[in-house]
Amino acid sequence: MYYKTDTPLPPFVPLPRFILRGEYSINAKLLYALLLGRTQLSQKSGWVSEDGNVYVIYTIRQMANDLNRSERTVKAALAELENAGLITRVRQGWNRANRIFLQLPDEVQLSSRPEGNICTMDGRESSPCMGQNLPTSKKEKNKTDSSQNNRRENARRCFGQYQNVFLSDSELADLQSIYPGQYEDYINRLSAYMASNGKHYANHYATIRKWLDEDSKPKPSKNYDYTETYEEGECL
Repeated sequence: MYYKTDTPLPPFVPLPRFILRGEYSINAKLLYALLLGRTQLSQKSGWVSEDGNVYVIYTIRQMANDLNRSERTVKAALAELENAGLITRVRQGWNRANRIFLQLPDEVQLSSRPEGNICTMDGRESSPCMGQNLPTSKKEKNKTDSSQNNRRENARRCFGQYQNVFLSDSELADLQSIYPGQYEDYINRLSAYMASNGKHYANHYATIRKWLDEDSKPKPSKNYDYTETYEEGECL
């Protein structure tokens, strides 16, 4: 059937423009949209961490069913989103689903009110949706191009023995410059440590720098007092 002026929209997931325009795989884009929908539910339910960050509980199997993709495809999409700095996964323990924290690029501007191109999830009181765009000004286009360039520069790649350490090119270059003979060993140490105990860190670069800085500090030498007194009759 055709849409009429009073036809309600079917259920759908939100897809942000920066995701739509970003250089991500289609599976990563769809998964981000699903996670964003779940994040909205978590906001309403009060699922927040000790730091006040909203998190999602969403198993690999559930994602695969909702996306109609294999679990292997979902894992690859999750790794892509984590590599791009768009999600953080925090392990909760044996046989428990990870907490997933959805993230936004720093350059994305948020507004508390729709700007005429955002659809509501329930389809009610919806404004004109994606596809009905106003002409883009040159200033807006330059801003979009700049944002995409920044995103590419800040994108993180996988490193370490278990490919679970994420660093951007600038972060890797910084480690190579400051600790040229040590950085690879510390990347592998962090990789093995996280793989062995399931621990996660919010910022892998900061963790490696902290370890390197601490281990590179000169250790204070011990001052021994060799002046001792002995009573008569004692010998060394």
